[in-house]
Amino acid sequence: MHLKGQLHIHTTYSDGKLTPQEAADIYSNLGFDFIAFTDHDHLLKPSYRSAIKAVKTDLIVFYGIELTVFEKGYVHVNMIEGDGEILHVFNHPADYGFSLKQTIERISAIAKRYPLDAVEVTDHGFYTPEFDVPEIDYPKIASDDSHTHIGCGRAWIELDCKKDKDSILYAIKGGDFWNCYERGLKKVAVRG
Repeated sequence: MHLKGQLHIHTTYSDGKLTPQEAADIYSNLGFDFIAFTDHDHLLKPSYRSAIKAVKTDLIVFYGIELTVFEKGYVHVNMIEGDGEILHVFNHPADYGFSLKQTIERISAIAKRYPLDAVEVTDHGFYTPEFDVPEIDYPKIASDDSHTHIGCGRAWIELDCKKDKDSILYAIKGGDFWNCYERGLKKVAVRG
């Protein structure tokens, strides 16, 4: 089955402007099949998990947290839960102002603490080609990192697999997906 998904969404449960329900409704209207809520660990409101469970939608909804990890400064790692699998994604390397070498050093250090599965190649939905390089030996993911309505639908992944949480996470871990970017009214797809 062909699926379209978003793996990096913030809500009013940290620093986003949309409630989980509002974000789910927007992504549903944009034709998505699955989404992951990944609010910031240090800003989380106590009822976050129950708020995610309460979302009413036909989308597959993943619970996630954007972890703040300190390694010569800080970086963010999304931890996204499936039914049995967990996906760890090194987030938006362009945000930190590190060189490629410094980024690779941090990814290597973080990988000793978390089982990294992928690295984002977008910054708030915009492609960052300087990190889409063979030297970063992980599947590369496009995501929105949306905080507002205008940030929804800029970048996403598409894949062919069964429509269940663990099948989706297995496909991502194996690099079996396409990165897609909205350019005006044109969709551009690149193999992950």
